[in-house]
Amino acid sequence: MIKAIIFDMDGVLFDTEKIMKKGWEKAADLLNFSLTEDRLKQLRGGSRERNCALFQEWYNGAVDYHQARKIRSDYLNAYVEKYSVPPKKGLYELLSFLKSENIPWGIATSTDRTQAEHYWKLADIYEGISASVCGNEVSKSKPNPDIFLKAAEKLQISIDSCMIVEDSINGLKAAKAAGGISCMIPDLTPYSPDLAPFCDYVCEDLAACISLVQTIGFSSPTP
Repeated sequence: MIKAIIFDMDGVLFDTEKIMKKGWEKAADLLNFSLTEDRLKQLRGGSRERNCALFQEWYNGAVDYHQARKIRSDYLNAYVEKYSVPPKKGLYELLSFLKSENIPWGIATSTDRTQAEHYWKLADIYEGISASVCGNEVSKSKPNPDIFLKAAEKLQISIDSCMIVEDSINGLKAAKAAGGISCMIPDLTPYSPDLAPFCDYVCEDLAACISLVQTIGFSSPTP
């Protein structure tokens, strides 16, 4: 029985992963380093600290992660300021359903709070969020479960009654480790059989989550 939903942000609520990929590609071009799709997969959903360690492992100090990330972030921010934050298909339909059924929902994102809240306000979803945890508010990032456990605690819902919606490998591993009901909505990372241990369900888009929630069954935690 589902009593709450916890969403990742980039690639789940907002179609920002594609923009960030282009930003990383720009950084790789400007700083003259190679960034494969496999390495991009490993970066998705990770914190600055974790991804910085990956850069050190991959490039042995020859590439400044923080400089590369700034190029990526500047590219993303310029896009958002020009075009606003792009919602994923079915976002408002799903949130309307959750509101009508009085099902609380939260966000657990590796993005820092200042930037994340800016996006939520641009997308006009800020007021509907029941709880949120951002990347700079947990000591261990995805694939560790801490961020989802903290979100469930803020929602005051047992984690095993929370459906966690993710798109990245790191996020799905964290959702499963936390003990939540994991649901993948593929974005840049497609679903593949090796992800089966980390995915209880797979949905085409956010709108498809409505029928999934109805099928699993749900209840409002409030009287």
